[in-house]
Amino acid sequence: MNKLIWSVILSTAAMPAMASAEAVDGPDTITVTASRTGQAIEELPVAVSVVDTKELTDQLRRSTDILRALDFTVPGLNLSAGGRSGCLTRIRGRVPAFQLNGVPANQDLRPSNCNSAFQISPFALERVEVVRGATALFGAGAPGGIINLITRRAKGEALEVDAVAQTGFTLGEPRGTFRTDLYAGAGRQIGGFDFYLGAGYQDYGVGRDPNGARTVGTAFDSLSLNGSLGFELSSQARVRVTGTWYREDPGQEFNADGREVAAGVPFPRVIAVTPNPFRAQGRDQLGTLAISLELDDVLGQRLFATGFGQWQQFRQRANFQDFNGGDPDFFSDDRTNSTIGTRLTLATGADLAGGRLGIEYGVDWRRDRLIRLLLDPADPATVTGFIAPEVILFQTGLFAQASYATGPLRLSGGARQELYGGRIGERLADQGLSGTGTPGRFANADLLLFNLGAVLDVAPGVQLYASYNEGAELTQLGRAARRARNPRLISPEPAKSEQYELGARGQLGRFGFSLAGFYSFSASASLVQPDPSCAGQSFCPLIPLRVPQKVWGAEGTVDWAVTPRLDLAALFTWQRGEIFDQGQNRYIPFGADIVSPTRVAVRADWRATDRLTAGAQASYAFRANFFSAAEQGFGLVNTPALFIADASLAWRVGPGEVVAAVSNLFDERFRNLSLVGGGFTPTLEEGRRLTLGYQLRFGR
Repeated sequence: MNKLIWSVILSTAAMPAMASAEAVDGPDTITVTASRTGQAIEELPVAVSVVDTKELTDQLRRSTDILRALDFTVPGLNLSAGGRSGCLTRIRGRVPAFQLNGVPANQDLRPSNCNSAFQISPFALERVEVVRGATALFGAGAPGGIINLITRRAKGEALEVDAVAQTGFTLGEPRGTFRTDLYAGAGRQIGGFDFYLGAGYQDYGVGRDPNGARTVGTAFDSLSLNGSLGFELSSQARVRVTGTWYREDPGQEFNADGREVAAGVPFPRVIAVTPNPFRAQGRDQLGTLAISLELDDVLGQRLFATGFGQWQQFRQRANFQDFNGGDPDFFSDDRTNSTIGTRLTLATGADLAGGRLGIEYGVDWRRDRLIRLLLDPADPATVTGFIAPEVILFQTGLFAQASYATGPLRLSGGARQELYGGRIGERLADQGLSGTGTPGRFANADLLLFNLGAVLDVAPGVQLYASYNEGAELTQLGRAARRARNPRLISPEPAKSEQYELGARGQLGRFGFSLAGFYSFSASASLVQPDPSCAGQSFCPLIPLRVPQKVWGAEGTVDWAVTPRLDLAALFTWQRGEIFDQGQNRYIPFGADIVSPTRVAVRADWRATDRLTAGAQASYAFRANFFSAAEQGFGLVNTPALFIADASLAWRVGPGEVVAAVSNLFDERFRNLSLVGGGFTPTLEEGRRLTLGYQLRFGR
């Protein structure tokens, strides 16, 4: 109860405002690139959150973890712990697609972990757009929605400069916990041309819990680059080029003691993982490039065309812990995945029966390639097998979307026809390596997706909306191709999900709000199983496990500009979910690793003087008591209640601000779920952390 009282006190004392991610920002309408043609949020019959530059700046004072920033600003998220590479992000119980400037960053033909969110300096971001829930706008691979990380671009004729120098450490025991961020960027507009270039460096240690022991995670250092170039060819033609590059080198890894996990210790110690002799060769590199063209008049239509590419190489030199207490099991692999694609959209409109008819149509095409090689730990130049043989997937999407606005009502609907083809490639297939899949084409597949929506203006600045959306989740083709003898038995058809949503949002003077309720159902989970048609054979391909699952819930936000100097904000998330267990012939609940525990977050921002800003935020997650005693006996885990609070001060000095912030303000000793040994294990999370820095910005 004391924690809840503290939460209320913090919410009224001093925290960062949510600059209405789902409303109107001053006199201007917020448009989102998460819609294909940059529609205004109030026109969309779906839940969209926009975390703008101010919100990001406020959050990054307290933590450079971009997912933690979203957790305090966007409802509906569930962020399982376990380190940057061991956690999974969920929106409404399903995996979202991460994008960098609209370019896929995690499309490796299987559900992605959290690592995709960290492949750019957080200080390079201008905003983050989050589509919450299934969407057919961009095809398969986003059953939970889209998290689009958008990098900075120049906005004015004056030279714009951004610079950050920031470091932080765990207060209880700082040794080895320092996290340092350096970032510099500059740009300007010159007539019809604009540019922005930025570079960031990160040097991160691993945290310590309130007892001074290490937390789960891996130290690393990284370098990232970001750039944006815009050309106004004429008053009706514009071109933009955006790109990012990222390189990360891992350091010491800390994980739960495998022997204690195997012995059933409820709260195992976190220990240093014995390093792979070739650990220094580990590396993660990612590059993205997008070129977009916008023409205002092509035979009376607006044209939006984008070509994009992504390339990633992940070199892992790890130690798979021996849970029986034996010698370390060293592991080395190289993963390369790449994506190239195009998006073409034509938009037109006409007056019809006293209203306005809008039509959008177009075609998308993309090619994904994945290969993951198992290497000899003693000689990483020697390939010993495949974790995933070369897999190539082609996707073509044809879509048409119509809208009709008359008076206060806007109706929309559309369809998308997805076509899928692909193959197991021939790279190294002739060497008889373990895990080899027989080269050849997959069975062709197709999928038809529909969406319907309505938005009603019930008062100035206030809307009600309802929608039906179908989404799709890609099959884990890399796993399915491993040891496959007949590629024609593999179908790339995604698992379809259906989402029903009702919502309301609005801006009434200084008060903004959003509220959404949803129900999502899928006839198949994103799991795989051996093909029963080849039972008894030595090698059976893995095919989708067609098991029903459903998720439902409600979420909302409020923000209130109490005075010109005091802003308050809050959000809540409530979710439940079930999956059908074939062995028990009944539905069983999802755990807190899939659906979010009931959670409330409150925030405030107090501009005490023209120079001093004070902020704080708090989050309370209620106990997730989803499983019965019998279900817990099968290893299913309930989670305890969790309270976290942060506070920050910023003092303007020259063109920038000196920043001091504390995360986990009350040094809460709390546990979270970490992915260890193929299962979720409770471990302690980081204790109180102090961050100090200087953030400079001028010309904006």
